[in-house]
Amino acid sequence: MEGCVGLVGSAHNELPSGVLDVPLPLDKLSSQCGSQNCSRLNEQGTKIVVVSTGSFNPPTYMHLRMFELAKDALLSEGYDFLGGYMSPVNDSYGKQNLVLAEHRIEMCKVASSTSSFIMVDPWEARQPTYQRTLHVLDRVQDALNNTFTSEKVKVMLLCGADLLESFITPGVWIPEQVQAIFEIYGVICICRGGQDTRNVIFENDLLYNNKKNIKVVDEQIANDISSTKVRRNLERGLSVKYLIPDEVIKYIKEHYLYTHIKECTNTKFG
Repeated sequence: MEGCVGLVGSAHNELPSGVLDVPLPLDKLSSQCGSQNCSRLNEQGTKIVVVSTGSFNPPTYMHLRMFELAKDALLSEGYDFLGGYMSPVNDSYGKQNLVLAEHRIEMCKVASSTSSFIMVDPWEARQPTYQRTLHVLDRVQDALNNTFTSEKVKVMLLCGADLLESFITPGVWIPEQVQAIFEIYGVICICRGGQDTRNVIFENDLLYNNKKNIKVVDEQIANDISSTKVRRNLERGLSVKYLIPDEVIKYIKEHYLYTHIKECTNTKFG
């Protein structure tokens, strides 16, 4: 599949007024089942696309690894996995040390350039104001429905355990929108070692009542890479090689990101 498609209005949840129409990339969307997994497609053969929202400040190998884990898990359950989107957050989110959206979009693009199915959706980042996650999912769902007119594509939110737990943190999310995310889209949550996400779900009424819409996937190989730790290394002039893709390191170096020193002669990017 080639090209991009713009957004249309959502039947169940209207997108906010004043949004910019940014085309959704479609160039990597295709069945990822392969000869071995295609034989295990469920009766419905439900087509699935995952969306990961976040700062990607900068994108790391763990961000990319989450998509691979989601793909394996969904294929093993008989779904027809088509691809995934990284959706960098808008600048107006106001997070400390957040570099400009255009930099984060470009870093995500170079980070995912070697993937056969991970794409970057710049819609959220390029809006004039902050967009909530539900609206991002609506935008992707609407654009895909406008493309796959003969069959429905299911969109799921891909996240880590920390984001799932934030659903139950007072004041962070709009409760009605959290419920809509569970009911309309569903969540696939990637857990690192030491995170007892299943117990968190059991202990909380909101999560427990929506457990059928939450797929928990364990990362069996320890991976503690985080954007926060990468930024700390960069600010201290320490190496980040093998923590983030080389092309992202190159981009950071060329644009003097994550360092207060314009002359980066002492910074060990590689």
